[in-house]
Amino acid sequence: MKSSFIILSLFLIASFALVIYNRPPRLKPRIKVKSIEERIDRSIPTTTILWLDSVQNLGNVMEGTVVNVQFKFKNTGDKMLVVSDVAASCGCTVPEKPEKPIAPGAEGIIKATFDSKGRMGSNHKVLTAIVNTENRTQQLIFDVDVVPSK
Repeated sequence: MKSSFIILSLFLIASFALVIYNRPPRLKPRIKVKSIEERIDRSIPTTTILWLDSVQNLGNVMEGTVVNVQFKFKNTGDKMLVVSDVAASCGCTVPEKPEKPIAPGAEGIIKATFDSKGRMGSNHKVLTAIVNTENRTQQLIFDVDVVPSK
């Protein structure tokens, strides 16, 4: 009788240990990332913008090439133009916004770097710029075809 009780106890302990060991890990709480709408500062006075090249086709690039792209614009309004943020549609593209406001009549550039490694085929990338214009979000688009390196 004692041996049956010991065996049953060992079995229960082993079962409990297996359940604890095979339990999925607790998920870490997600960091809340602000949406595009939450990033807009509506207190900045609006101005107007003219994109000189908001859509670009970069043609073919060899796989593994890092491509730099620039989007030129002009402040056509009478207030300072502020580019408060630029977001990319995926992690393979890293945007860079102007650090200083653009004066009325002046031109500015939004830059982006695209890493073609592992991105074979046609790529359609969208950047969303947050600016102090009537339409607070502006889309910048570039297309690039990644071909195999020889």
